[in-house]
Amino acid sequence: MADSLAATAQEPRWRQLVIATVALAVASFGHGLTMPLLSLVLDHQGVDETLIGLNAGTYFIAVFAVAPLATRLLRARGPALLMLNSILATAVLLALLRAFPDVWLWFPLRFALGIAASFLWIAGEAWVNHSATETHRGRIIAIFGIVVSAGFALGPLILSMTGTEGWAPFLVTIALLLVAAAVLAGALGSSPKLRGKTGPLARYVLLAPVAMFGYFVFAAGDAMLLTFLPIYAAGLGVAQVDAIRLLTVLAIGSMALQYPVGWLADRVSNYAIAAAMGAILLAGSAVLPWALPLPAISVVFMFFYGGALGAPYTISLVLLGRRFRGADLSAASAMLAVMFCLGSFIWPSAGGAALDRFGGDAMPVSLIVAYVAFLAVVAAAWLRGAPRGTRA
Repeated sequence: MADSLAATAQEPRWRQLVIATVALAVASFGHGLTMPLLSLVLDHQGVDETLIGLNAGTYFIAVFAVAPLATRLLRARGPALLMLNSILATAVLLALLRAFPDVWLWFPLRFALGIAASFLWIAGEAWVNHSATETHRGRIIAIFGIVVSAGFALGPLILSMTGTEGWAPFLVTIALLLVAAAVLAGALGSSPKLRGKTGPLARYVLLAPVAMFGYFVFAAGDAMLLTFLPIYAAGLGVAQVDAIRLLTVLAIGSMALQYPVGWLADRVSNYAIAAAMGAILLAGSAVLPWALPLPAISVVFMFFYGGALGAPYTISLVLLGRRFRGADLSAASAMLAVMFCLGSFIWPSAGGAALDRFGGDAMPVSLIVAYVAFLAVVAAAWLRGAPRGTRA
């Protein structure tokens, strides 16, 4: 324990939490703005949708290249320096993307952007978890998730104001990134170094299965709904504009209900919360065909469904922070990033193929399968007993 907590920050923990959260909120804002912006720029050039999708996908593939390296860098340099370099690299890459708007050149540039983002998120989440006090970990993680989600939601809003033409949206994002870089530069002296020894990243899936699969189903469910809910709802007779509004309600519910989930995580069994949220998501996915076509019911339904959808994110980070310290925490955070990208890629791809083959009913069925698998993982872990240092 003493080894893993070496070089603990001299400044109060709350200051470190604020710095890491603000930096990731700005990064999340940039992601929420640039992902649709870059797709729209390519669309305006007449690039076909398949190529646009492949171009965007290179961003997420990058995590597989950097996850093992992130652990070593966090151990040697600490999260603040890694996040600072990642944010500066992101600012430079965004300028290059605007200066050279060519789809083929964007493939390596967006891969590099994904590398910077992967380092940033792995370091930021590890830093927050390292700095969170044990008695308030659930609530701290919940607040962190709410602020970061709000940053992501703000991105498209600002994009609607700046428009997609010219340098304006890029410069707004770069300016905010530089502000975040200045904040991080002031924290370099107090940044912890997550020391210790680690093993292969895959071992952390076995050491913390509920956290890892919780993150996977969070990413899978989120990507499935963002990708296919408007299409599925239209098949049920819901107007497209109403379906898009339901996605907004889903996001609001996810943010609004994370603090109650975090509050519970500090008081009761984390496995019990994971099981309850999995059961709610399973039941909610099963009634999607009946709830969506009913205007008044669908709004309330999607609010609470969104709250349950975001819960695995909070619970996964809480479980990880309670299970690991030092370099183990950085390695586990890197594996979380891998699980997120796997969930974001595998489930929408498989779900899209199922929709093509079996029709609209494949949408809720694919979600049901994901949550049944998650509940099975929770049940197996619960029966095995809580690892030392966690609250089962």
